[in-house]
Amino acid sequence: MLLRQITSRGRHDLLLTTARLSQRRRDATLSLPLRTYVTSIINRKQSFLRHSNSLVSMPAIVSSCSLLEQQRHYGRQSYDFNNAMNQAALMTAAAVTAGFGTAAVVASTKNDDDPAALKFSQFHSKNNQICNCEASVKESETKLTATSPQNSSITDEEEGEQDNLPTYTMSQVSNYNGQLSPTNPHKRIWMSYGGMVYDVTEFVANHPGGSEKILMGAGGAIEPYWYLYRQHFASPLPLNLLSKMLIGKLHPTDQDLIDEQMENVTEQTPDPYENEPQRNSTLIVHGDTPMNAEVPEGVITERYLTPNDLFYIRHHHPVPYLSEGELEEFRLEVDLTLMFPDALKKRKKAAEGGGDDDDDEEEVALPATTAVDIVRRETTDTTTSTSCSNSVVAKLSLDQIKSLPKVELISTLQCSGNRRGGFNGLRQTSGTPWGQGAISTAKWGGARLIDVLMLAMEEVSKDQASTNEETEKKTKQSSLIETLHRLQTLIDDHPELQHLRFESLDGMLASIDANKGLNPFGDVIVAYEMNGEDLPRDHGYPLRVIVPGYAAVRNVKWLKKLELAEEEAEGTWQRGLNYKILPPTVLDAKEVDLNIMPGLSEECVFSGITKVENLSHTTPLPTTTTTALEEEIFGSMLSMAPFAASRTPLTPGETVLVKTSGWAYAGGGRNIVRVDVTGNNGKSWQTATITEGSNQPLRRAWAWVFWECEVPAVVCEDGVSVELACKGVDMAFNTQPESMGGMWNVRGLVNNSYYRVKHKVM
Repeated sequence: MLLRQITSRGRHDLLLTTARLSQRRRDATLSLPLRTYVTSIINRKQSFLRHSNSLVSMPAIVSSCSLLEQQRHYGRQSYDFNNAMNQAALMTAAAVTAGFGTAAVVASTKNDDDPAALKFSQFHSKNNQICNCEASVKESETKLTATSPQNSSITDEEEGEQDNLPTYTMSQVSNYNGQLSPTNPHKRIWMSYGGMVYDVTEFVANHPGGSEKILMGAGGAIEPYWYLYRQHFASPLPLNLLSKMLIGKLHPTDQDLIDEQMENVTEQTPDPYENEPQRNSTLIVHGDTPMNAEVPEGVITERYLTPNDLFYIRHHHPVPYLSEGELEEFRLEVDLTLMFPDALKKRKKAAEGGGDDDDDEEEVALPATTAVDIVRRETTDTTTSTSCSNSVVAKLSLDQIKSLPKVELISTLQCSGNRRGGFNGLRQTSGTPWGQGAISTAKWGGARLIDVLMLAMEEVSKDQASTNEETEKKTKQSSLIETLHRLQTLIDDHPELQHLRFESLDGMLASIDANKGLNPFGDVIVAYEMNGEDLPRDHGYPLRVIVPGYAAVRNVKWLKKLELAEEEAEGTWQRGLNYKILPPTVLDAKEVDLNIMPGLSEECVFSGITKVENLSHTTPLPTTTTTALEEEIFGSMLSMAPFAASRTPLTPGETVLVKTSGWAYAGGGRNIVRVDVTGNNGKSWQTATITEGSNQPLRRAWAWVFWECEVPAVVCEDGVSVELACKGVDMAFNTQPESMGGMWNVRGLVNNSYYRVKHKVM
């Protein structure tokens, strides 16, 4: 990894600087906090930019990242942000460690005899534009210059704006931690980052990761948190948002101390991402720390069951790693306290008697608590729930779970933000700009969740003298009727049982309603296999929950704990903004009560087009006036395969015949009954033929279907392309909305509007 390939001081600076520079907009303009941070790095002598008294430039990083940002268009097939970023960063790192000066680095990008430089030069020419950016350091003054063909990035007015900002010490910042005090009567929340100070009070409720996450940095520096949660570097949004909250500068002495602590982080703590699994290079990577990668649309429907290494990846944290010893000691905790009134009463009483320690807030403020402490705490202490003496908890080994009757089911998982990139074409949202590839299907193997709960109940209630063999035998011989009877008794005796909570090894919390989890026909399982193999680490090893028909976030990976509960899970993934759909007109979460808004669970109906083939011309239709389609062509296939060479150029309004294929899926087990496709903006529709997945059980259709269709399509005004759209229809005759305008939401969730593509026929 990059962190281990360059000098210790340079590791932190290079990681953060390259990430920040990658956020440059198309006009190559650096936002104020980004310019300030880069400038502050250059100013400090210990910065990685100064090595052996040489002046080192960053043209490779700056120009590459500026150009990479321009590749964020709807057709992402050739876009590989991660690999290109590494190219730019490693070239600059090599220059840094070798002690080359500015002239040497600039010259190297133009030297055709240097294979590395040639490769880098070819990378630039591939983008058809080079942004000449140079950062130089002088003994008496520091100046950052970034130019582009559009405009310069720093104006005299902006420099004056920065100079006029007040300077605060970290001690002053720490007073504004959201707690009521004489110095903070309005409970303001300040944070520092990159030598600047921000008032984030009004933003806390809208933080995509949840208010509790951002409050961890209240009154302190956020560098150690962004070092861990590197998704902040995956898009321009975080820095753009920060720029609107800027209130001042941090005293240089305090920022130097933070930088020293961040250097200690890289030297004294292991990189939390150093044990990440190997991934298939075919995946489209949106960010690799944590990994978020989707399936290229041309690959989505190549196989009905998605191969394990091509299954889309959506992570919030580093992938948990269990050593052999830890794996042997691993136990799934099943909290059954709800079934034991005395224990439940004692636990509630203990919870009510416990108070919040206001002093805990101080530990997130630097320098009171070091960045090393914060990183260690966040990477080692993932326990977010409390198991006390008042809890009734069964601990089940992997062997015990595998001894239960094994069931297999085919289920499709889809990220709730799939097709968010289309929303961004209408108005910016927050989150990963997925195309349509954050969806995959696998055959999952494991034990029924009901059986796991029954086994746990037996474990806590059996006589200590009874043997495991007797318990396992009784569980294996349980019939469906016996299971249903026991479940009915459980529900009758405990009407307060409304939710099943899940906790992950990485600290994630989520839950599902008991009606789904305890329904034998809901097919919820605790899985340990995926497509006939042990779960891959990226997909939940050693255990995960499969909740078919529900949003993927409820299918918790790396399962650590189950709990019978009266209320849904705590935390941002269940109760926070992360997975709640606000109305289209609401841009500020403070305008609504998130507590009464349900989180995403059962999914609606979706479809997508993955392939289009040219067939032949047909006669023009008399009514072929086409209107401009809503622009949502994220990931569209602009296939260059032409019609026969002997054909004359097409005329706008002419009709051609194309063959298209794709997928459709409905949540809640609702069978897909039809897929409709249009090539003339909805004036007429063709019914597709469902080729796979049509034989799923009634109301237990947990997986997608594949379809294909021949469609007459009207040639667009450009004379070379046609526009297609599809919509799925489920057994309740729910269908997809035509426009995304009424579906848009600030989190960019559940874009199930018509899927549209533009296809070149000439």
